[in-house]
Order: sequence, then C-alpha cells, then structure tokens
Amino acid sequence: MNKPIIFLFIFLLFFVNIRVIGAVVEGGSVFGKVVGNNETIGLEYVTIAIYRTSDKKLVGGTITKADGVFKVDGLQLGSYYLDVSFIGYKRQQIKNVVIKQKNQKVDLGIVVIGEDLAQIDEIEVVVERADVEFKLDKKVINVSKYYTAVSGSAVNVLENVPSVTVDIEGNVLLRGSTGFTVLIDGVPSILESSEALQQIPVSTIQNIEIITNPSANYNPDGNAGIINVITKRNRASGVNGVLNFKAGTNNLGGDFQLSLQQKKTSYFLGGDYNYGNYPGEKKGHRTSYSNDTIYSVKHNGDIRSKFDRHNLRGGFEFRFDSLKSVNLDVTYGENRSHSYAELNYLENDNFKENAYRYLSDEVLYRGTDGVSANAVYVQRFVGDRNMLKAAVSFKESDSDEYNENELRDENNHIIERRKNTEKGPVMQWQLKVDYEKKVGKQGNIETGYQSTFNRNEDVTGLSEDMNVYGINTSHLPYSNKIKYSQDIHAMYFIYGSQKAKFGYQFGLRAEYTNREIGVLDSESTNIIGDQNSSVNRFDYFPSVHLSYKLPANQELMASYSKRIKRSRSYHFEPFYTWVDAFNIRHGNSNLQSEYIDSYELNYMKKMEKSYFSFETYYSITNNKIEWVRSVYHDNIIQRFPENVGKDYYLGIDATYSFDLAKKWRVDLSGSLYNYKIKGQWADYNFDEERLTWSYRVNQTLKLNSKTQLQGNWRYYSKRITSQGIYQPVYTFDIAFKKEFMDRKLTSVVELRDVFSTNNRENTNNGIAFNDHYFQKIHTPVLTFVITYRFNNYKDRKKRSGDSNFGGDESMER
Repeated sequence: MNKPIIFLFIFLLFFVNIRVIGAVVEGGSVFGKVVGNNETIGLEYVTIAIYRTSDKKLVGGTITKADGVFKVDGLQLGSYYLDVSFIGYKRQQIKNVVIKQKNQKVDLGIVVIGEDLAQIDEIEVVVERADVEFKLDKKVINVSKYYTAVSGSAVNVLENVPSVTVDIEGNVLLRGSTGFTVLIDGVPSILESSEALQQIPVSTIQNIEIITNPSANYNPDGNAGIINVITKRNRASGVNGVLNFKAGTNNLGGDFQLSLQQKKTSYFLGGDYNYGNYPGEKKGHRTSYSNDTIYSVKHNGDIRSKFDRHNLRGGFEFRFDSLKSVNLDVTYGENRSHSYAELNYLENDNFKENAYRYLSDEVLYRGTDGVSANAVYVQRFVGDRNMLKAAVSFKESDSDEYNENELRDENNHIIERRKNTEKGPVMQWQLKVDYEKKVGKQGNIETGYQSTFNRNEDVTGLSEDMNVYGINTSHLPYSNKIKYSQDIHAMYFIYGSQKAKFGYQFGLRAEYTNREIGVLDSESTNIIGDQNSSVNRFDYFPSVHLSYKLPANQELMASYSKRIKRSRSYHFEPFYTWVDAFNIRHGNSNLQSEYIDSYELNYMKKMEKSYFSFETYYSITNNKIEWVRSVYHDNIIQRFPENVGKDYYLGIDATYSFDLAKKWRVDLSGSLYNYKIKGQWADYNFDEERLTWSYRVNQTLKLNSKTQLQGNWRYYSKRITSQGIYQPVYTFDIAFKKEFMDRKLTSVVELRDVFSTNNRENTNNGIAFNDHYFQKIHTPVLTFVITYRFNNYKDRKKRSGDSNFGGDESMER
C-alpha cells in the first residue's frame, strides 16, 4: 500500500475514535451567536450571564468568541434567563430558556443587540493593547504600536522585537539563526524567509506571531521556529476601507483595502505598491593563498539598491449559517530588485610594486512573478464543542535573475564581460484537514492530516565575452538544468487540558518525506546518468507545553519540541554557479537535514500597567550545515554547504514594559546568548564560541489623546559565524504621529537611522584566505505616511468592558 495512503488511513482511525471520546457531556447547555443590529458578523467579547428563574441566582456565564459564538455548559434541568451586555450596546434579556430531559441542548440561534446611541455620544473608549502579548506557545507582536516602522516592511517591525536581529541588508535572524519558517496567515511562503518578510508592507499587517517552540500542529521546519504574519481583515458592516500613502527621501508607495460586509457574504480587495532607491558605499580587501602565491584584492566604491514591488489581493467569505463558512482569497504579486556597484579594484600577487588597477561595473537583478490562492472550509458542530477545518492552498512563482559583471582598465577600455543567469518556476500545493474536540470541561484534542507537494526547476547559465567582440559565448560547464520535487505527508495528534493552575499540552507529529533531485539533459527532461539524489524517510516530532499560574498574576511556562531544517533546492545542485567575478558556489547532493532539540523555560509577571518576562532557551542542532568558504582559483572564493557537526544556543530574552510617567511609556528588551559550534570538515576545524548580546529601548510619549512621539534605540554586540565575526551595530529611529477628523485621518513623520550608524562590517577567515568588508547605506531616511479610513473602518481589536465568568482561554493557540 502507498505510504501516503497509510498515513491517511491512520488519520481516519484517529478521527473516528476522537468523535467517540468525550461524547457524553454532563448537564445541559445553552449556545448561540450575538450580532449587532447593524452588523452582519458576530460581536466579540460580549458578556453572557445566565440566571436561574426561580431565585434569580447567577449560575454561569461566558464571553463570546471572535465570531460572536458563545456556549454555557453544566446546567441542571430547569428554567433560566440570560443577560447579554456589551459596552456601547443596549442590555438584552432572553427569558424562558428551559433545560428539559428531552432537550438538554438549547440553541438560541442569532441574538441581536441594538446600539446604545446615548452612551456612544457621551463617551469615547480608547483601549491600549500591549506591544507584546504572551500565550502558551507563542508571543504576539502588536504591529500598530511601532510608529517608527510604519513606512517599512515586516522586517522593520521585527527589528524592535526581542530574539530578532536584522542586518543592514534586511536579513533576519531569529535567536541568532536564519533557519526559521515564514507563514502568511498560517500558510507557508515559498520564498526565502527574509525575502518573504521584506515584501510585506507594515500597513497591511495586523499582528506578527513569534513561535519559537511550535506545537505538533505546525510544520516542524526551521531550527529557530516560526514567524507567522497575520494580515488585516476588517470586521465592520457595509462598505468601508483604508488608504495609505507614503513618500520619503528614498521611497514611495501606498496601499488600500476595501471591504463589503453583507448578511451572509463578505468581500475584500486590497493592493500595495512600494518603490525604494537606496544609495551607499562599500569597501573591502581579501588575501588568498594558492600554489605558493599570495593574492590580494582591494576594492571601494559606490553601491545602490533599488526595488519595485506591487501586489493585488482579493477574496470573499460565505457563511452558510452560524456554524459553517467558506473562505477564498487570491494574491498576485510582482517584485523587481536591482543591486548596482561601481567599484575600483586594486589587484596584486606576492606584493609586487606594479599592482593591477581596474573598474568593475556589477549589476544583480532578481525578478519574481507569483500567484497564491487559499480556500478554507470551517464547520462548527452543534454545541460548539468540536470543529472541523479543511484548507487547500496553491502557490506558484516564476523567477528570473542574472548577475552581470564588466571589467574596464585604467583607460576605461572593456577587458572582460560575464553574465550569469538563473531562472525557473516554483510550485507548491498544500492540503490540510484539522479537527478539534473539547473533552470534558477543560480537555481539548486536536488532530490533523497534511500533504505538501513542492515542484521546481532551476536553469542556470554562464555567457562570457572574453575577447570583447560583443559576442557572448555560452560556457557549457556552467550551464545546467536541475529538477526538484519534494512530497511531505504528515499527521499530528495533540491533547491539552487545564487542571486548576496547571496547564499542559502534549503533541506528536509523524512525517513521511519523498524527495527527488536530478540533473537534466539541457535538450530534454531526462535525468543524466546517475546524477540523481533521493530521500525516503519517516520522522517523528514530539512537543510538550506546560504552564503554571503563580500568585499575583505570575506564570511559568516550559516547552520542548523537536524540529528539522530542510535545505533549499539550490543547496543540492552538484555543479558550479558564478555569483560574481570573484565568488562562485556549488551545492552538495549528499547534504543531510539538520535536526534540532529545543527547550524553553519562561516566566511572566503581569501588573496593572506593566509586565515583565524572562524567556530562557537551550537548543542543540545535529548535522549542522555551514557554507564552507575556500579558494577556488587564485583570488576567487568558492562557497558550498557541508554537514560539519553540532551547534549549541543557550540564552535569555528579557522584556520590561512600564509607564515612566503618566503619558510616558517605556519598553525595554534585551537578549543574551552563548553560541558554540563544534565542527570539522576535511582538515578545517570550525570550533567557535562567543557570548552575544543586544538591547532595545522603545519610548512613547503621549502629548495628548491624538498626538504621540516615539523613539527607538537598538544595539547589537559582536556576533560570530563559523568562519567570521560581525562588528557591533547601533541605530536610532524616531516618529511623530498625529490623528485628525475623529481618527479617520492619521499622519506619521518617520526618521530612520537618525545618526547614520546602521552599517555592516565583518571579517572572515577560511581555508587559505581572509577578508574584511564594510558596507554603508546613506541615511537617515525621512518618510511621510498618511492613512485615511472611511465608513468606520476598524481592525479586530479587544474592546474594554471585558469580563469572564470562568471562561479562561489559557490554552489558547
């Protein structure tokens, strides 16, 4: 029997058994859905109190969920009435709710409450959300709190988040590693992690979830965890929308989102455009040793980075009733980026007096066109004690990139031209079914099945004009075609519960991977000879999450998860690809996946207007992959991935958020970790160890209810890699925010890198070479951002006046 079919069969057995578990519910129950009289979707955080009719005694209660659904369990036989209340709405009373022997589950259907216009006219309620909200298996970053990042991308928000480091080129590291997975609304991105985050405008983001120890229902990919970007979805009725426009010294852009909410359907349409043009400078030198000769190369000159990105999104939701709905959304995007460099080179060997001088013009281009589509069906069952969710997603992108290099002598005569190209399609299908069932009063079971199918093809080429006749000749040894396919079939099971102050969750995920990589004949789709690499493997990924509530709003949380880091397709390419005139790379078809054991112990203390948290973590990576650098020929350096050994992270992230004065908010955060790598490749020893630290200070001053000033300071200490070290970096951003027209219009003036200190400097030592580089982007960058909301556009946010009659969601995921 086919292995994926076996997985599906086992999952169905789980599904049938779970439907039986907890089938008997003690006592009666009352459930329904609350909406406003001018709303077509549910109201969240509405208070439901239930009283016994005979003595008017309060016997239970809850608050509504995000979709307005509520349920009260454990009711004895008898007559009751419900009191429904929510700030800004009239109190509603529902009488004659009777629990009978033959009818212990009472469905109240749709409960409509009307707006209290008098109350709305007299009071304005403004709710302040925390910058970071901590949950059992993740922390949630409230993007709207970071004004200094409002003109940028998701990367600019993450600069201000504990555990995250961002370099000058926008590369993101989560707890010192680039090995994390990016999800967009829970769906994996097919782009490289940092590239995906760079392309998401801040103005389209609601929250960012940092999941460093994911539970078994998440993909286990990435040694550092998951960054899940939650995009905005409006919940108000009728036609409404928001428009954003930005313009600055180096950037221009805008975006919009429109939505239409009707009784059973919702529609949205959105788009964004972003253009950036950032000049800078770089310099560096390299010394290499080959065949008893010492080669040295120095360079300095101007650089420029340009990008042009736009996306168009649309979708709808259809609600069959209060329990069933289907969602569909489609996104199309185009991304064009250029990097230019005009560098003066000084090349020499054995330190001769007559050095060779020349000018190099370099152009790196990358273009990507892509489309993604997601369809989700949600079925809540009677009583809202279990839920079935089925989703299918499709992503496809075509990329086209090239690197051109032109060398000219001191008399400006062209002496060499080279162009390296790489292109090909990438496609991904994902099918997923999740089922959730509440067991007893506090227990919860989750199970699911997922299949992911990846297909892509890379075509690389090299053309040269060595005689400068204007004729490019294809260099066949560097022209290749590779086909990559990877199918992953997985199923998971999770059980969690809350026993008084103790919460726990245990999970197990099983995966079967089938991967095929082959080098193709350039004239056909046939694999050449034995140039084929395949993997057929079962893996198991356990996870454990524990929490304990201490007195005085304190909580301890501990977790463990096993993870895997799978390499990208180009890591396996068994041939050379030119990166630029002095760098070349090749893959490794024998590369093994990394396996990671990750442990966490966290402490959190909530106070009336502040919070304090400690997150401690320890991880071990087996089959550690490093991009080894060595001399390819004379002064040309090659890079290739190898499994070299193990690495170890031991660290602490601390956060303290408080009010220094009545209108002065301060958010402090810092990270301290010790990184150690123990590895060996050939005769080269990779053993390194260093203590690394960083801190951030974010301050917000409320000048009045509609005017705020914010400043953000960041510092990163020295950071090591297996073959080098990065120098410290510090930077300061400032922003001024002002709201007008009853908060319909918002303006932000943002100044990034005020003191022009966000530079990159690193030194590397490898097999027969050493080098040093310095790169600087010309800053500061000044940007003006205008936001206009019309027809009461509002994001989903927690409202004031919440109360909870025992409906604790401490196990929320």
